[in-house]
Amino acid sequence: MSLTPRTDRPLVIVGAGPIGLAAAAQAHERGLPVIVVEAGGSVGQAVLEWGHVRLFSPWSELVDAAAARLLEPTGWVRPDARGLPTGAEWVGDYLAPLAEALRSADVAIRTSSRVVGVSRQGRDRLV
Repeated sequence: MSLTPRTDRPLVIVGAGPIGLAAAAQAHERGLPVIVVEAGGSVGQAVLEWGHVRLFSPWSELVDAAAARLLEPTGWVRPDARGLPTGAEWVGDYLAPLAEALRSADVAIRTSSRVVGVSRQGRDRLV
């Protein structure tokens, strides 16, 4: 069995939160076709549920390097590295623009789409 990424089938990422979108940016940067599937109605939906809460981590720890490289040509301005955003600011100032940059780069992001199972072709889900 080969673990080498393939470009003839998309990499499916479950969740359009900070980790899922960063993974999509990393995969896109490596030339892999990507589909992101999110159960919520928008990217960062789970973060928005606690959007009023200020994070303990500064912006310098919240922005993925590949995501920043994808965002910079769009005119995106990186927030102050020492700032502590709220969850809503994290979504509005980073995740939502990142999702738009990914979409512009032909990465499919499907919201309101719940994943109910994952399996491998030719194998049942119990193996």
